Order: sequence, then C-alpha cells, then structure tokens
Amino acid sequence: MAIADGIRRLCGGSRAYWLRVGGVSAMAALLVTALFAALGPPAHLPVTLRHALVHAAIMAVLGGALVPMIRRRVTAAAPGAQWVVTILSLLILAAGGTLLACAVTVTAVTPEPFWQCVRQSLPITALLTMTIGAGLSLYEAQRTRLDAVTLELRTRELEHERDRKLALQARLASLESRLQPHFLFNTLNAISTLIQDDPDEAERMVESLAALLRFSLDASERGLVPLADELKIVTDYLEIERARLGERLSYALDVHGDAVPGEVPPLVVQTLVENSVKHAIAPRPAGGRIRVTASVAGERLVLGVWDDGPGFAPAAMRPGHGLDSLQARLAARFGTAGGMTIVRHEGGTLVSVSLPRAVSVTR
Repeated sequence: MAIADGIRRLCGGSRAYWLRVGGVSAMAALLVTALFAALGPPAHLPVTLRHALVHAAIMAVLGGALVPMIRRRVTAAAPGAQWVVTILSLLILAAGGTLLACAVTVTAVTPEPFWQCVRQSLPITALLTMTIGAGLSLYEAQRTRLDAVTLELRTRELEHERDRKLALQARLASLESRLQPHFLFNTLNAISTLIQDDPDEAERMVESLAALLRFSLDASERGLVPLADELKIVTDYLEIERARLGERLSYALDVHGDAVPGEVPPLVVQTLVENSVKHAIAPRPAGGRIRVTASVAGERLVLGVWDDGPGFAPAAMRPGHGLDSLQARLAARFGTAGGMTIVRHEGGTLVSVSLPRAVSVTR
C-alpha cells in the first residue's frame, strides 16, 4: 500500500484514476492472453499470461502518468493536433515500454533473446497502447467535460439558492418595515396623551419607547430573538398602553417554564397584543382584559394572546396590516411549518401562533 501510494503521488492522479487505468490494463492483458491461447498451443498459456501482465503493468504506469501530462500541454491546440500529438506519444511510449518489458521478462520470466522479444512484442504492445491510451483519453476527456458541467450546474444551483434567500430576506425586511412604523405611531400616540397630564410618566414612557426601538432595530438584524426578550418588550408596550387607558386595560402573562428558552421572530407576540389593544380594548368604554400565553407542544412553540373582546373572523383581516402582515412574515420564514389560528375561547378571542421550536443559546 505504501509503494502504491508513493507511485500515485509521483505520477499524479487520484486513486480512482489509477484503479481505472489498472483495470483497463488487466482486461487488455487477459484479452491478449485469450487471443494467443485460441491461436497457439495451450502449453504456452502461462508464459503468454506472464508476458501480457508484465507488458500491461509497465504500459499502465507509463501511459497513466505521461498521457494526461501530454494532453494537458496540448489542451489549447486544435482537436486534430491534440490527437496527432497523443498518437505519436503513445507510439513512443509503446517502444520504450516494450524495451523495458522485454528487459524484465527476458531476465525474470523467459530466457528468450532480448531483441527477439522486442520484435515479437512491439506490434502487440503498440496496438494495446494505442487502444488503451485512446480509450482512456476519450474517457478522461468526457469525464472532464462532465465534471465541468456538474460544477456549473452546482454553481447555478447555489446561486439560485442564494438569490432565493436574498429575495426571502428582502421580503421579510419589507414586511417588518411595514410593521415598525405602525407600531411606532401607536406608541407615540400613547405617549402624547401623557405629556400635559403627567410629564414624569411621559418621560418614563419615552425611556420605554427607546428600549422598544432599540429592540426593534437589533431584532431585524438577528432574525430570531429570545422569547424572554420579546415578552419584556410586550410588557413595556402594555405598560405604555395602560398609562394611556388606565384601569380600562388589565393584562396577565402565563408562560410555561419550558417555553422560556425558545426563540421567536421579532415582534410576533407584540403584534398580537397590539391587535387586541387596538380592536378589543381601546374602542370599548369599559376596556377589557388581555392574557398572553406561551407553551411547548412536542417540538412546537405555541404563543397565544386572548382578549375578552367581541372577536372577529379571519376574513376581516385587512391586507398589509396587523395580523395579515404577521401571517405573511410567518409564511415567508417558516413556510407551512408556521401558522396562525383565530378561535373563540372562554367568551373571548384567542389568536395563536404555532412555530417550530428553536432554543436560544446563552450569549
């Protein structure tokens, strides 16, 4: 094995290439032996086989090492010129290989005269060398073309996949950019009502808004955020809205411990909460209640926002706003693996989002 590896490194080429060369040469030696056996006495079969194997082995090493080098040097030439150079090179290799093979066989295999061996072996060796060399040249040329085509197809596939991911990222960025101004407008509107009535509270709300904006900008770059961070922002948002609505808004968070390490798209829970505040709590003089839930079901993370409002049908979602944008974001990021449902539950409306479970890594 060490000797074979040394020859392979010296001559160049991969292990598979030399296995192909060796296989073709062995088949050629057996074919020549079979022909001689059919034309001559069976007693000469062992000697013929030894001659053929020695000649085939020597020509395999010479041809396998030198022919690819010659073909690479004439790659830029016309196809006709390439074949002329290749054939002349094979004939020279056949002559040199015959001399070397006869030197081996005369001393180690049979005691026949050296030049008699050369005269008898040269025509057959030349024919074998031409056949094997031409066949291998054609095979390697086609293999090179096939490798080039395969590489080009893989390159195009990678480029297509990259373009698809870039398009998906652009779509997500577009959807999130629609969400953030809407979210910012509502939050600023909530703060504006406090400026004259309670300046200190308004100042605290401005600090909360700064945290919200920082989270929003950072989250857009990360793609997924820890659920704990998302719930912190949801709490800040609800506190801002409660400062505006007063006792008309009450809320509670019900988060299972196994859901806390999860990761979610940014502002996914906040969008659900904002929808409840805008449509179920703020329009009613008596206000209402909101409950935020998070739990794990198998390999899925389930997020829900319940409110005691009058409810609505999925068909009532306006294109490009609120829950419709959230649904589009989920479809763009998770495909069919992410979904949103709207049901009547406990006398109110529950909007749930189900996602593949992703666990955040401590940073």
